Amino acid sequence: MKTNHLNAEKTGLAHADGKPGYILWGTVNAKGYIMTGISKEIEYYKTNFLNHPLFNYLNDDALSLDERLRFLPYISHFVMSFADINKYILPFATPANALERAVNTHAREDAEHWPWFLNDLQTSGQNSAASLTEHLSFLWSDNLINSRKLTYHLIQTLHNQSAKMRLIVIEVMEATGNATFDTLASITKGTDKQLEYCGHLHLSHETGHSMGSEDEIVDTLNLTEEERNKASQMIVECFNAFHRFFDEIFENVSPEHSRSIK
Repeated sequence: MKTNHLNAEKTGLAHADGKPGYILWGTVNAKGYIMTGISKEIEYYKTNFLNHPLFNYLNDDALSLDERLRFLPYISHFVMSFADINKYILPFATPANALERAVNTHAREDAEHWPWFLNDLQTSGQNSAASLTEHLSFLWSDNLINSRKLTYHLIQTLHNQSAKMRLIVIEVMEATGNATFDTLASITKGTDKQLEYCGHLHLSHETGHSMGSEDEIVDTLNLTEEERNKASQMIVECFNAFHRFFDEIFENVSPEHSRSIK
């Protein structure tokens, strides 16, 4: 079957680093659907994401492990909200096909990671004995604006979307998660601390792809040109939201922007 190869086209969307965005087109099949290398596009942005200075901070052997794990309280709102996204926003109430079932399988898995986070807060000595009002003031403080905005962005992006679009957003979330937890598992390897969220346990559940589906399932999706453009926009906007989240974490924990949690 003859297919038409489409070259990368400038979209006008901005990368997180300010460079123009590009769609990485694949091929058009006989029915006019675009069979694309979405995974390659996501991998491109993941590579860019790994250049974020927070990863340099986490990998800095001059800092103690305790210092490097100081970021944990600053992701509290997102981690707990992410569980709710996977429970109440991402899954389909009555899945009608294989793609919708794949979405639901993935959501069930990711909805149960939050107890590992609570374990690591305790194990790392960051379970501060503050009052409820102090905790609420911290979670909804200006220090965590981008953390909360990331949650709201993902909810808005996923709401009422098709399984195809939800799977693409899942791949973005998996890409950022895999980058993060691969780094954390590396720096916590060999520690006496019984870490779960920041250790191998979590990484072993982060395949980098949606659960309940074959690897690179997003590359098998039949997308119209309109859907393909929408997918690229979603990918860029989600990665930008994660970049802003990491900017905020780095500002809160890096030595030159050190702040204490009161």
